[in-house]
Amino acid sequence: MRILRRYITGHLLWTTFLALFVMIALFSFFTLIDELGKTGQGSYGITQVLFYVFLTMPRLAYDLFPIAAVIGAMAVLGIMAQNSELDVIRAAGVSRLRLAMLLVQSGLLLVLIAVLLGEFIAPPAEETAQNMRSMAMTRQITLQTRHGLWVRNGNSFINIRKILPGRHLQDIYVYDFGDNDRLQSSVHAGSADYKGGQWILHDIRQSVIEGEHVSSTIKKKAAWGSLLDPDVFNVVNVKPDVLPVWELFDYVSYLRQNDQNSQLYEQALWSKLVRPFAILAMIVLAVPLVRGNSRFTSIGQRVFTGALAGIVFHLCNEVSSHLGVVYGISPAFSAAAPTLLLMLLLLFLLRE
Repeated sequence: MRILRRYITGHLLWTTFLALFVMIALFSFFTLIDELGKTGQGSYGITQVLFYVFLTMPRLAYDLFPIAAVIGAMAVLGIMAQNSELDVIRAAGVSRLRLAMLLVQSGLLLVLIAVLLGEFIAPPAEETAQNMRSMAMTRQITLQTRHGLWVRNGNSFINIRKILPGRHLQDIYVYDFGDNDRLQSSVHAGSADYKGGQWILHDIRQSVIEGEHVSSTIKKKAAWGSLLDPDVFNVVNVKPDVLPVWELFDYVSYLRQNDQNSQLYEQALWSKLVRPFAILAMIVLAVPLVRGNSRFTSIGQRVFTGALAGIVFHLCNEVSSHLGVVYGISPAFSAAAPTLLLMLLLLFLLRE
């Protein structure tokens, strides 16, 4: 059984990554065509477009992983069926349920790769892509460093360490200079929200420099007229489903503490938590779709069937998520419902 598991694992990795590579190339081409239409805005040129498309590939790979997994599993079992290997395996006493468990064990490595991709590679790559794109297209953002965004607004220089969805900022520094280029005041705010057409800063500490004297004031909350054009967030902001789990969890907690609607971000959080189980379920789906006596079915037909099953499952996930947000359904239920239904269907189909 160990030899069979190694055999399945090797072929499953190869076919899944091959399918993933083809789909990434296809969707990246569409992104490239779309971004080329935006060249000429600011300094956004061909080089920036290519760099942007390259940096968005990890996020695209993470989104396409369940579809690639079912295509890979369909290809593996299809090859085994054509070579009569499935007939031999069944004759050796391996049930379809046992074969499904072997696929699950092989798929755990794919799940690990998907989690690493979605939590540690895609988020920073996507953030870098969005920041680079915004700096090229929007003149207000002047510099991106490891200490966040630096923005100039007249004689004020603003440093924003963290930008979260929903026009929420964290760890903001504002430095005001006079006409003689001397620092007049500095402000630090723990967070800021855009409400009612203005920025509201929280946990403010302001220092005013007058000659050789420095006076400090502390405020719990205050309005700030010129911090950052909110339209910039249309190109800077990273979508909730791209954020890692821990940042989503922190942001959901922040929204709840401030009595704000966290439905969209809870939905993204639960979707990411359910994703590993969805990948495994999609891999197991290949077992009932590929029958041992269907040796004359071409690999192309099996790949098409796997792609169709993956697309349908993806659409079901999207519909369930949107219905959850629109109708206020529990995010845990709306995110997990398609995967749970698929698992129940698999248990029914795999029964002997």
